[in-house]
Amino acid sequence: MIPALSVRGLNKSFGTFALKGITFEVPQGTVCAIIGENGSGKSSTLECILGIDIPDSGNISIYGINPQENIDAHSLVGVAFDSCPFPENCTAADLQTILKGVFKNWNSTLYSALIEECKIPLHQKIRTFSRGMKAKLDIVCALCHEADLLILDEATAGLDPVIREEMIDQLLNFMQDEKHAILMTSHISSDLERIADYIIFIKDGQIVFIEQKDLLLAEYGMACVSSDQLEYIAVEFIVRLRKQAMNTDLLIRNRAEFSKRYPDYSLRPASLDEIVLMFTRGKTL
Repeated sequence: MIPALSVRGLNKSFGTFALKGITFEVPQGTVCAIIGENGSGKSSTLECILGIDIPDSGNISIYGINPQENIDAHSLVGVAFDSCPFPENCTAADLQTILKGVFKNWNSTLYSALIEECKIPLHQKIRTFSRGMKAKLDIVCALCHEADLLILDEATAGLDPVIREEMIDQLLNFMQDEKHAILMTSHISSDLERIADYIIFIKDGQIVFIEQKDLLLAEYGMACVSSDQLEYIAVEFIVRLRKQAMNTDLLIRNRAEFSKRYPDYSLRPASLDEIVLMFTRGKTL
């Protein structure tokens, strides 16, 4: 099956920062999340995929179509960022009139249904909306021109848990179609643990790993050990370590085997936040 999105050898220089050899796929029917600290290259990667920035080299295809050669590829993509891009003097009703003229596959029936479901005022100026209301409107518009691939850059950032839950529910509804796919960035690990199928970790403009989320969370563990205990641990278990004042935090791979070999050591599952922290701040042996 052709992937929803394929990125191969993407390179882009931004002065002192560069994306280096970014390569990954987003299979149809999956949600892929790019994670990493601020400035690691997440948004820059999305902007190159969307054509906001032109890569220095590399290949991008959307459902097998090169967007640089065929502009129709962009009609397959719905986009939402962490800030609302729409004119603030417009209403949601005005916005539909505008977008119907932009997108040939605009779905007015779906738009009306989602506006009602999300409780978005139809005739109120967008400038009066709360941040959460603007975010919901952004997602609704991304869903209503019958895109197959959604690209979301921190679309749930700064929203209260109730609104985030509503947005995640809409994304899960979108994924009921097995042709659909989502590529997203987010700092909110609880959202990713609920919706993501694959995790792409990026650091300093390079991909560090791509893993299935469920396998990642099942595989990795966190151990807190003394200096004496550290000496007895086989190096193949230690992914990253971070020395603290009184002990050492370890990111452990093969958690089940580690527990069998070291049953007296304190070990617990690692969260996505902890995995990011250890790959970002931790050291290798």
